[in-house]
Amino acid sequence: MTNNKNNNNINFFWQLLSIYIIARLVTYYFEIVPVGEEISLKWQLMDPNLLSKDLLRTVYYLHYQPPFWNLIYGIFIKLVGVDYNKIGIALHFFNIFFSFITIYYFYLITNFFKLSKTLIYILYFIFFIFSIAFLYYETYMHYTHLTVFLFAQFSYLYLKFSENHLLKYELLIYLTALFLAFTWSAFSLPFFMIVLLIGITLIKYKKNILRSIIICFIFTLLTLTLSVKNKIEVNMFANSTWIGMQLFTVLSYGDKWDYWEQCNFYYKDIDKDEVSFKKNNPKFKNTHPSLVGNITKLNNVGFIYRSKKCLDLAINEIKKEPIDYLSRVKYLFISNHGHFTFDHVGWDPKEWRKYFGFFYDLNKNKNLSPIKVRSLQLYYLIMYAFFSLLTIKSILEINSDKNKINKSISAIFLIYVWLMLVIHIAAGYEQERMRHMGHFLHIIFFIILFKNKFNYKKIFQEYFKK
Repeated sequence: MTNNKNNNNINFFWQLLSIYIIARLVTYYFEIVPVGEEISLKWQLMDPNLLSKDLLRTVYYLHYQPPFWNLIYGIFIKLVGVDYNKIGIALHFFNIFFSFITIYYFYLITNFFKLSKTLIYILYFIFFIFSIAFLYYETYMHYTHLTVFLFAQFSYLYLKFSENHLLKYELLIYLTALFLAFTWSAFSLPFFMIVLLIGITLIKYKKNILRSIIICFIFTLLTLTLSVKNKIEVNMFANSTWIGMQLFTVLSYGDKWDYWEQCNFYYKDIDKDEVSFKKNNPKFKNTHPSLVGNITKLNNVGFIYRSKKCLDLAINEIKKEPIDYLSRVKYLFISNHGHFTFDHVGWDPKEWRKYFGFFYDLNKNKNLSPIKVRSLQLYYLIMYAFFSLLTIKSILEINSDKNKINKSISAIFLIYVWLMLVIHIAAGYEQERMRHMGHFLHIIFFIILFKNKFNYKKIFQEYFKK
């Protein structure tokens, strides 16, 4: 009987995957595919020739962001060469591979919540087959799609951990976090590991707490290896060395554009900043082309000099007008949530606007745009209110062994809270792209809505009365 059930489950997953493959064949037919040339404009990526000739040292000397995405990019360059179109195709199939695994996590999570096949199909079509955002970032040459997979993995691991507190799930949560920290600077701060510890503690509180603290400490130290390496090589103890300019992407909204001349990401005058860096660091003698010269991109040591200078300027500005800074953060947070996650300036996939131009026309339509903005903001307000209240309840019931699944959902939400906090405090643009990482938070929210047939009384009873 059990074997028959397992076979049925496996067959059902392959049905889901088959539908996805058919959907992607359709999008290929309509020529919705990546634009290879966009790769050359990605500031996150080092020069392809540099990665081709000296992959390991180039990745090692990377200081303005964590190294894993460039390592992945460099491996593909080694496999297919430096032609952007070929690299684009390789990265697209890389994204599709992670789509397969992400769909598998979707299948496992919906099974965990014991959803009927009908409800699973409905959710699947909403969040995968007809999800414009999922399709967009699958064809967008960036690590965003990879982080969706990592968030899906977090979600499943936390849910499984809530069942039995097994060590293997706890370790896998931290390993996922370490991979994320080595991929995206928003998660490379060691404090993120403490967010995970808080989530794990919510679920099991005092049980094996010393074990959890030791694991958190070890992975915090592992995260700091990037900072130690950067201190040794370029005299800056930070996992990402460009925080100074990044802060000004928040401060520059409004009347502080005069600082943009000094605190930008442009290569203009970077040679002067490189000279200034060397004067301030006379022991620095490294001549590797990933650090000095004209093919370094944002990894030029001149940007470290610029970042330190701009960090001081930014801190002084925030100290002078903290309320003004907070109001800018608030404005960015509210306005960002009135946009779709694919509503950010970048290279759209080929033929994208031909089929999805309506969603961009909404932004220009004086009558429909406010409706779109307010509808999205209302949706996010409801979702955030639900998860926030659930998290508060989980904290208040931390001593109780009840509602472990609810506590695991709160732990998942805390990861998203960390993301929202970091990107709005220190990143003035592209929050739409960054927000897409939480694709599975929406899925979990809709699982709860669907299971309770959108009945707010049943939801209140299930999640707040028990």
